[in-house]
Amino acid sequence: MNKRRSMIGNWEHLWQASIFLFLCSLLFAFPVAIAAYIFGCLYAGFPVFLPPSAMSREQSVILVSILFCTALLILYMTLMLTVLYNLIIYRPATEILHVLNKKGEASSPAQSAESYLRGGSKSPFDLYHPRSSWADRVNDYIRSATQEQYIDKTTGCLNHKYYAESVEEILKTQLLCALSYSNQPGVRTNNYIYGIFLVDIDHFKRINDEFGHVYGDQVLMQVGRTLRLAVEDVGGIVIRNGGEEFLVIVCMDYPGRFSQIAEKIRRDFSETVLVTDARTHEVRQVTCSIGYLPFPLFRDSATAFSVQQHLNLSDQAMYIAKTEGRNTWRGIIPEKIPRTQFELEQSAVSLEYGIQRGYFQIARPMLSGDSEGLV
Repeated sequence: MNKRRSMIGNWEHLWQASIFLFLCSLLFAFPVAIAAYIFGCLYAGFPVFLPPSAMSREQSVILVSILFCTALLILYMTLMLTVLYNLIIYRPATEILHVLNKKGEASSPAQSAESYLRGGSKSPFDLYHPRSSWADRVNDYIRSATQEQYIDKTTGCLNHKYYAESVEEILKTQLLCALSYSNQPGVRTNNYIYGIFLVDIDHFKRINDEFGHVYGDQVLMQVGRTLRLAVEDVGGIVIRNGGEEFLVIVCMDYPGRFSQIAEKIRRDFSETVLVTDARTHEVRQVTCSIGYLPFPLFRDSATAFSVQQHLNLSDQAMYIAKTEGRNTWRGIIPEKIPRTQFELEQSAVSLEYGIQRGYFQIARPMLSGDSEGLV
């Protein structure tokens, strides 16, 4: 019943509205007809409540005339209201929805933004399966069009504008929220920590030089899809940070086995992102280098480093992965908090300085490929 009521004014076909308007006209005309019959009987001096067989000829004429006029009134009201409804509401609304549905089909990447944020869950911007209300459909499109400005067209990932306007504020809020549990045991199941991963495509310039920029864009499309699939189970989002660099943010229960996520990204990347030489048909793997750290880096002093400083350190960890062979990852493990402001500033600027002072350690893959025991 609630579903039927919600459909009022949102019919897909005009005949559905006509039926509803006919019933409304009938409900309006029925009491009018009864009142007219009672008034006519009282005016002529006839008993009101008589069976048709007991009515006089004059009273029967009154009843038939009222029924005939009522039927004409119902038909006239239905026709008039249907014409008005079609001109004022139905035709303009269906034309608008037709345009929005076509635009919605053309902007499918925008419909995926919320899916990334929810780790692959269904999107509220799905115009292929609209809700019943016309207003809801228009509002959905407006929200979808707003989301579209945050989608990188080449990769289908979120863009840096989305990071700057939304994600960075979320991370700053997380730093403040982390203060509430900084002195509590980290074994609580309702404690969450974020992981920040910077992923860079290895030798991407070489791909562009050898195969051309069109092929480079195809590789970027593969990379975007691979990264989103790699982190969708942990509710991760993927942001194209610029060029061939991607920012991945995941949220996990404490303690957060981020090395396993890094290894999964590296493995999926090397297995699924491929280029084929058009002349020799040689299939070549495309690999990536990854740097990551937990966010906040120090649980007991969540605000020691800013969001940007976390990103800078993650970028330096990725650079270490580049210099130590590529197709690998390096993670930052916090050891102890710098006690002075000078030490904090130096450690935030230089990962090497923090390692030398014993504030950080670098996590590397085991020779066997097993990442157990690493952050």
